Amino acid sequence: MLTAVCGSLRRNFSVSSRSLLPAVKSKKELDAKKAKDKRLERREAKRRLNAKKPSYVSPLFMDISSALRYLRAAEVGRPVGEASISLQTAILSERGTAPLQGSVRFPKPLKETRILCLSLDPVKRQEALDAGATAVNDTLFVDSVAEGKPIDLNYDKFIATPDIEPMLRKIARILGPKGLMPSAKRGTVTEDVGDLISSALGSQPFRERNSNVSLTVARCDFLDEDVVKNIVATSKAIKDVISKIKAKKPIVVGNTVLSSTHGPGIVINF
Repeated sequence: MLTAVCGSLRRNFSVSSRSLLPAVKSKKELDAKKAKDKRLERREAKRRLNAKKPSYVSPLFMDISSALRYLRAAEVGRPVGEASISLQTAILSERGTAPLQGSVRFPKPLKETRILCLSLDPVKRQEALDAGATAVNDTLFVDSVAEGKPIDLNYDKFIATPDIEPMLRKIARILGPKGLMPSAKRGTVTEDVGDLISSALGSQPFRERNSNVSLTVARCDFLDEDVVKNIVATSKAIKDVISKIKAKKPIVVGNTVLSSTHGPGIVINF
């Protein structure tokens, strides 16, 4: 009986120990894996080679002005809110490299935010304009509102510097109900007018997905000049992110395609 038990234990141990050993791949499986890796390497090398070719060799290439004419034609008869222009650019990087991500601040925002900056300091007023404020003013604006003179109050936000804040109290009854009264508690009274305006205007985030960066860069009713400025800003933002990534092989920017909501994809010079 003891012999039978020992034999059973030896068989069970042999089976369990074999199950713990890593599975050894057959030569056929190893050869298949090597062939697959080589195909991927050849495909990657071909993509890199094509990416380095100038965009104008593509049969789908157009200069941006011509591309916009075709894209706008595809949106004729559709509401302006539904007609946007998007950009998709190919990103070629070695495996294991973190995907690109960042943000771009467009010279011509997709949604316009009207901001008025009030300050006694001409330097601060210029800083506000440089940051993207719609307009700037000083005590002349305050006096005009207080006296009931016709003046434009069609703004999304008022910001002010601390030096002019006490003077705004006499027009608080006019600005308050409109939700425009600058306040330190709300963060709309500050010395850092440039940073506040930049954050209020916002920026467009982007992130690489499936080896592409895609984002909306304009609306179809934008002027060609504004679309080009936004495309240039996007190009600079992407290149700035690439310059900060350390990789063995350089990251290559491939073909860039411009398209509209219902229009075709057209290759442009990015």
